[in-house]
Amino acid sequence: MSIRISLAPFQGITSRDYRNAYARHFPGLDCAYTPFVSGVHPEKLNPVKFRDMIPKKNNVIETVPQLLSNEPAQIIAAAKFLKQEGYSHINWNMGCPFSRLANKKRGCGILPYKDEIREMLDLIMPEIPVKLSIKTRLGYKSHEELPELIHIFNEYPIHELIIHPRIGTQLYRGDVNLDGFEGVLAESKIPVSYNGDIYHARRYRQLQQRFPGINSWMIGRGALINPFLAAQMKGIVLSEKEKRTQIMAFYEELLQITQQRIHKPAGQLGFMKAVWYYMSGVFTHGMQYFDKIKVCRNMEEFSKAAEILLSQPFAGEQEIEEHFRYKLKHK
Repeated sequence: MSIRISLAPFQGITSRDYRNAYARHFPGLDCAYTPFVSGVHPEKLNPVKFRDMIPKKNNVIETVPQLLSNEPAQIIAAAKFLKQEGYSHINWNMGCPFSRLANKKRGCGILPYKDEIREMLDLIMPEIPVKLSIKTRLGYKSHEELPELIHIFNEYPIHELIIHPRIGTQLYRGDVNLDGFEGVLAESKIPVSYNGDIYHARRYRQLQQRFPGINSWMIGRGALINPFLAAQMKGIVLSEKEKRTQIMAFYEELLQITQQRIHKPAGQLGFMKAVWYYMSGVFTHGMQYFDKIKVCRNMEEFSKAAEILLSQPFAGEQEIEEHFRYKLKHK
């Protein structure tokens, strides 16, 4: 069975420049989701809000815009605008766990309110001219919220459910609840994509064995840490030389375009540090080398420190997993 792999959105990192460079240099990805857009005003929609995804022709890889809202009029207006821009699929974020959003019934904060979700879907589904997928969790405060909600979702022509098997109050800590995911999967009449704690090919194979019917997989932090993950999941074998060539080309392109697009050196430095905070984990002892990047005061110092890191041996699966778990713990 062929699989479809998508890149999860990360605010502050997976901008179009990042997505394009990533897709150009690392094989295996089929699709990328944009960081969410929020605060759309239906009566006076501001195209600047969508600058990371329009024009559509500038995307190197298939791209799905993500919206975060609990206002049907906002979602409908954004969907109609994006349809005009050439998109045929949008994603509704019902999964963001951060309290400043969840406490306002946005992201996963809407999940306990089944009746409100039904009312919103009643308004949205007849009006949007594109496919709608939903990215969600097992709940906000309880693992029982999505299992209770799935029967409502089943009543609508939702394109796909992307499920992260944690609840919102966990953020990204603790283990994923695979039993909870399995229960929802059994009840869903909607195609399901799995998202959560895929950090190397062995972990993917374990999940694939448990959920053999899943052919859609979303990778997030695991892909930011290990950019060869999608290729490894698809059985694409890369030599050490090929991996080195790919990561060097990615780094050089991203560095160049960051310096062109971000005018303030402090902003350039902040963005590149954010990228390397994760990607350092694909190298042996990557966190030790990132400690040197973290204290760089300017782009010249950063470039020297990054070049040292880029020359290090690649980490094995166990070290990548440890790096991944450290990032979850300290998120």
